[in-house]
This record gives sequence, structure tokens and C-alpha cells, in this order.
Amino acid sequence: MTLHTLLRAAACSLGMAIAIPAAARADDITLRYSNWLPPGYFVLTDIVEPWIADVERVTEGRVKIEVLPKVVGTVAGQYDVLIDGLADVSFLTPSYTPGRFPLIDGMELPFLGDSALRRSPASWRAYEKYIAPTGTFDEVQLISLIAGNTAHIVTTSKEIASKDDLAGLKLRTPSPSVSEMVTLLGGTPISKPFTEIYELAAGGAIDGAVIPFETMEAFKLEGALKQITVVPGGMVNTINILAINKDKWNRISEADREAIMSVSGEVVARRSGEVHQANTDKAMASLPEAGVAFATIPDAAMPAITEALQPIRDAWVARAKEAGMDDPEAFLEALEADIKGD
Repeated sequence: MTLHTLLRAAACSLGMAIAIPAAARADDITLRYSNWLPPGYFVLTDIVEPWIADVERVTEGRVKIEVLPKVVGTVAGQYDVLIDGLADVSFLTPSYTPGRFPLIDGMELPFLGDSALRRSPASWRAYEKYIAPTGTFDEVQLISLIAGNTAHIVTTSKEIASKDDLAGLKLRTPSPSVSEMVTLLGGTPISKPFTEIYELAAGGAIDGAVIPFETMEAFKLEGALKQITVVPGGMVNTINILAINKDKWNRISEADREAIMSVSGEVVARRSGEVHQANTDKAMASLPEAGVAFATIPDAAMPAITEALQPIRDAWVARAKEAGMDDPEAFLEALEADIKGD
């Protein structure tokens, strides 16, 4: 072999050695995560951040997710932030934009079940079977559904044993739908930020609030709210969504997209259920030590409460049909049975 031939072979080998890592780098992608969850909040630390780590692990580092130092846009506007490509990944709360996602509203109806352990995976399965075929979220790549803990009635002192006990009570509500529930039950809804609950309750401006009771310790509400009344099946539940910008998702290789979904979907939903249940169990154990009493509305009182709120369910069924769902009642029955383990 001549010297010229050896030099050419060496140059070719060197070019190949350089080209291989260059090609690998071309396939790498970093997704920008628009985060609005507070540092240390368990949904971020125990659900979202482990998923981010799983994505990097299963794609062998080819897909990384960078958590941005502050939220891009507004919290309520995160869906549009993703569509417009201002960020690539976000945690969305559909109920922050009332009326925009009517099918998701069905997952937040009262009495569907208060098992935190089952609610997120059941919601994901119901989404896949009933909502995904309608194309509701085709503008983004939906990664998973995360159900929060169900909300119950927490008051300064009054235990709720019947529908009549709610008459005239001023209750802070988190959304228009819950305000409607309180009104139908004879109470007075008060729409104020969560951060104002303690001051409002301590000053007598409200008699209580409709909240997940595990939030009480985080916001130190046990100093003003001393009675938790558990509503069988829950008053309301908030559905959250992890999603990715569609264009960025399509830039990821098919193999890596499959790998990401293998640690998303029901995997994230199950983790969410376990984390939320753990926080519920912790609150139920510790709140009585802080002087907070627990009670449950008697079964005999529930038919009157259920009947009073039936118009909310009926109105949602009509909206769901308009939004393209063939059988909203079947959807609700399947979701409720799955959450309750029937």
C-alpha cells in the first residue's frame, strides 16, 4: 500500500470518526419547560421532575428538558404558549380557561370518586377511550393527565350533616363551576385567591372553603379552619395536563417518541395517584393533632345533595355532545366505576 493510499484511508477514518458524533449531536434536542409550580411543591418534585429524569434516561440523553427559571406567559395561557412555540413543555390546568375544554370538565364533576390512588390512572384511561378520538388536544402532544386530590367542605367550625346545613354559608370557591354548586346547595360562593383564605376565615368574611384538605398544612389554614366535612365521592377535582409543542414533538425520532411515551401516559398518572394519596394520608394523620376535626356527610343526606347538583351534570352532558362526544353518560359511568373500583 502506497503512502498516498494510507493517508487517504486515515483521512477517511478520521472523517467517519468525526461524522458519527456530529450525526448523534444533530439528533439531540432540548425542550424548554415553562414552569409555574412553586419550588418544593410535591407535584413538581415528586411527579414532574421524576418524569423529566425518565425522559432523559430512556432516550439515553438525546432528549433533555430544561426547566426555565420562570413561567413563560401567564399560568392560564400555557396551552397557547405551547401552540405558539414560546415554550416546548408545560403543565396545563384546563379549568383556568372555563369553557375551552368542555370534555375535560366532565372529569371534574362532583361525586365521581375520592380515591386519589385511582383517580389519575382512571382519568387517563377515560381520556384515551372517550376524549382522544374527538381530537380535543390535537394541537399539542398530550403526555399525561394528572388528577389532583378531590375537594371537600372545610369550615371554621360548622359540621355539615345535610344539605340544609349549607344554607347561607359563605364558602370560598376555586372556579365558576364550584360557585354554581355552592349556589345550588343554598350557600353563598366567594371567589377569592387561595392565598387569602386564612385571612378571610380568621376575620369572619367566609365560613369556609371548598378545597382539597391536604392543602391546609401547606398554607397553614388549620389555624382558622377547624372542621373538615368529607363529601362522599368528592365535590370537585382539578385535572392537570402535561403536554409538548407538536412541532418539537415531531422533531424527536420515532424511537425516542415511543420511549418517552413508555414512561408517560398511565405511568405518570399512576405516580400522580400514589403521590396524591400519600399526601392525603399524611394530612388525615396530622390535622387532628392540630385540632382539626373530621366528619363525613351521612349516606342518608346524600340523595338531596346529589339531586340539587344534577343540573350541573345534565348541562355538561349537553355540552359534551356538542363538543363531539358520542355518549357522555357512558363516559361518566366508566370513569366513576374505574375510580371507585367497581
